Amino acid sequence: MYSLRITGGSVYLNGQTVEADVLIDGERIAAIATGGHGIEAAETIDASGLTVLPGMIDTHCHTRDPGYTHKEDFYTASCAAAVGGVTTIIDMPNVEPPTTNVELFEAKRADAGSKSIVDFGHWVAATELDQIPRLAEAGATGFKIFQVKGVYPHDPRLAISEDGDMLRAFRAIEETGLTCIVHPFSQSLFDELSDEARKFGEDMNWRAFSRIYTVEQVWYSAVGRLLALQELSGIRLHLAHTHSSRSLAMVRQAKMDQLTVTAEIDPKYYSLTMADLERLHGLVAPAGFIHEDEARMKAIYAALCDGTLDNIGSDHAPHTLDEIAVQEHDAWVACAGSPQLDWIYSLLLNDVATGRIPLRRVVELLCEAPARIADLWPRKGQISPGCDADLVLVDMNRTETITEESLQTRVGWSPYVGRTVQGVITTTIRRGEVIARERKILAERGSGRYVSGGR
Repeated sequence: MYSLRITGGSVYLNGQTVEADVLIDGERIAAIATGGHGIEAAETIDASGLTVLPGMIDTHCHTRDPGYTHKEDFYTASCAAAVGGVTTIIDMPNVEPPTTNVELFEAKRADAGSKSIVDFGHWVAATELDQIPRLAEAGATGFKIFQVKGVYPHDPRLAISEDGDMLRAFRAIEETGLTCIVHPFSQSLFDELSDEARKFGEDMNWRAFSRIYTVEQVWYSAVGRLLALQELSGIRLHLAHTHSSRSLAMVRQAKMDQLTVTAEIDPKYYSLTMADLERLHGLVAPAGFIHEDEARMKAIYAALCDGTLDNIGSDHAPHTLDEIAVQEHDAWVACAGSPQLDWIYSLLLNDVATGRIPLRRVVELLCEAPARIADLWPRKGQISPGCDADLVLVDMNRTETITEESLQTRVGWSPYVGRTVQGVITTTIRRGEVIARERKILAERGSGRYVSGGR
């Protein structure tokens, strides 16, 4: 007698979909069965006409908890994740207070555990060298370093700019064996270009900010330095926001040279257009400027398909509309970022429907590679006996127009409202429990669990 049987669906197994039943015993997948005769289960879900995929693991989530819970907390973020097909989130240390030591990490983990309905991990800060081995021992997923610094969410207390300081941090992290995510950015170059714009009398709104922020050299100059420091340290380096075409070429070469480097992009950088920005008054700057660059978009999609980009993280970064509206007047002091979790899986499945990315790559980008980066493989990220029963049921042919009513994020808006997607999540299952169905939350607050590489 199994606890749950998912029958009649097309199950994603080893790169292809096959007609099979998924049999679940408690929290784990017990078996994959064909034929299905004589199987008994306490509960059966009829998945006829649906595709069964692994739940997404989001390695780049900003829950805003603690400190900024007026725009999101761990419960509301996890609800947005659940309806979006995300069964594990790993959030970032730029909260208040920032997660710089073991005491703050343990307090955050306990608070999140009382709220989250999806499983979760946490990237901690790496700015206090003596805390790095202690944070690793305490069970941190890994480390996050910002090279960009300014106003929140780019907290200067979490930034490391100088190469020598970065190398010391890298060497300390390498001894833990954990992954280190870096937000690559040449802050000094960005500041100089910004000063030039001011001298020329530009209106310092989101349009000017976005144009400067997306300058290729601001990104690939930083990536080049980080790759050099990786060679010196041997660290497991994970590059966030990898949307520069020159950065992608450098990462591709680094992989050919056997450097231990992985790269991530978030969907806004290739999904949102200038028309979206104008409609939203710059709320998701600077994405549209990248979308307008045909050569850059070609490089991004090539990297998504050929494996240069390892994963897609949501960069779920909610702010209130009032906070972001400051971008219209002075983008240099405004909050930047947008909510992304609610529809992220469907955004990628829509790319499958249009032929831009094969389904195999979507599963690799959203599930398999993130599990490896966060040391959760093979327990999570795949459909296989013995793995956590983290699954989504998808109607690959169904289309739906995104509305504000469909959102779970506390800020109540999304840059994708009004967009129609094909490939709709109907059911999300976390460790054998149905936590969301047709965008309705079914799980209890605090039913998620902290997970971290078996430590």
